[in-house]
Amino acid sequence: MVKMTVAGLRLGQKVTSIQGRDCGRDYIIIGFVGDYYLLVADGVYQKLAKGKKKNLKHVRVSFLVDQTLEEKLRRGQEVTDDEIRGVLQNLGERPEEGEVEL
Repeated sequence: MVKMTVAGLRLGQKVTSIQGRDCGRDYIIIGFVGDYYLLVADGVYQKLAKGKKKNLKHVRVSFLVDQTLEEKLRRGQEVTDDEIRGVLQNLGERPEEGEVEL
């Protein structure tokens, strides 16, 4: 059995919770805790100041990444909850690669 790790994931990447009370909620990766946990925020219920720790097994990883937000997080620049909400809204409107709208 192969365990997934955070290797290859990026700050600013969109994930969706598939386990827990927040099942179905979209988040942005704002940090990593060890090899198997993410810090995520959505700017509404989980503010940036207190990111939610999520097990990697409990999220569906999207290929969508906001590069501007990724750079800000990587450099340690200030990011607001409004920016997180805006990014989630913009990423939610774009179809993922291979996704077809019917």
